[in-house]
Amino acid sequence: MPETHRSALSLPTGYSKPKDNKWKKLYEKIPHHQSSSGHKMCYVEWRRLEENLRDNTTINFLLNDNIKTEVERWRQILRRVLDVILFLGERGLAFRGDSHLIGDPKNGNFLGIMELIGHYDSILHDHLEKVKASQQSHRQMQAHYLSNDIQNEFIQCCADKVTDVILDEREKCKYFSMIVDATPDTAHIDQNVFILRYVLQDKLTGKYEVKERFLEFVDCNKKTGEDIANIITSTLQKHKIPLMCCRGQGYDNGSNMKGSVKGAQARILQHYPLATYSLCACHSLNLCGAQAAECCPQVITFFGIVQKLYNIFSSSPQRWEI
Repeated sequence: MPETHRSALSLPTGYSKPKDNKWKKLYEKIPHHQSSSGHKMCYVEWRRLEENLRDNTTINFLLNDNIKTEVERWRQILRRVLDVILFLGERGLAFRGDSHLIGDPKNGNFLGIMELIGHYDSILHDHLEKVKASQQSHRQMQAHYLSNDIQNEFIQCCADKVTDVILDEREKCKYFSMIVDATPDTAHIDQNVFILRYVLQDKLTGKYEVKERFLEFVDCNKKTGEDIANIITSTLQKHKIPLMCCRGQGYDNGSNMKGSVKGAQARILQHYPLATYSLCACHSLNLCGAQAAECCPQVITFFGIVQKLYNIFSSSPQRWEI
C-alpha cells in the first residue's frame, strides 16, 4: 500500500523517533489509524485467518496434512518391506536374484514377494509402479527402500534387536556358560560360533528354563589355543559380557581347545577358575563310535559292502527303481 494512504502509526519508519518527543499526543493519531484503509484491510485479513484456522483450511494445515499422509504411506511401505525380510530371514531363503528390476522373473525372492503382495495391496502396488517407471526411464528415485543396501540394513537392524534381547536376558540371569566351535563355510572362511547357555525364569509360569542362544559368528583362521582364547575374551568384551560370570566352557576334543596347559580352556581357567570346562558329549560319542568301528574288520567289511551297494543302485535310475 502506498505510504500516502497509510496512517502515521503504520509507516515503515514508525510514528516518531524518541528525540522528537511526540508520544504524548499519540492518542490523537489512534482514531485516524482505526479509520484508515490499511487498518481495515489488516483487520479483515486477521478475521479471515482466524476463521480459516478454526475451519482447518489454512495452507499450513493443508501442507501438514499432506506431510502426515505421506509419512503414513511410507510407514506402511516400510512395514511391508520389513515383513518380507523377516519372512525370508526366518526361513533362510535367498533375497536377491540375477536382476533388480521390478517385473523381471529373475529379480529374486524379495522383489518377487513384494510384487505378489502388490497384487492385493494398493499402497504397495502404487509404489512398485513408480519404481518400475523410474527404472524404465533410467531416472533414479530419491528413495524407494527396495535396494540391496536397504535389505542389508534391515537385516542388520533385526540382528541387533535380537542380540540386544539375548544380552538383556543374560544380564538378568548373570551367570552363564558358553559353547564355542569352528567350521569352514562355503567361502572357505573358518567361522567360530558363540553360543550362550543360561537359566531364565519364565514371566508367565514362573518356571526356570535352560536357554541356549546363538550370539554371533566370528571369522578366525588361527588355530592355537592362545589365539582362540583371545578371540573368546575379545568377543565377550565387545558385547560387554563379563567373563568372570562364566561358569562353564564347552568345546570339542581338539588339543588346542581341551589342552590342560596350552589349550583355550586352560588359558581361560588361569584367569577365571570358576569357568569349568567340559568335553562335548556328542563329539566324544562320535569319536568313540568311529574309532570302535575302525578297529573291527567285520564292521569295516559290512559297512563297505553297504556303501558299494548304495553307490551301484543310486548311479542308475533303473537300478534305483529295483
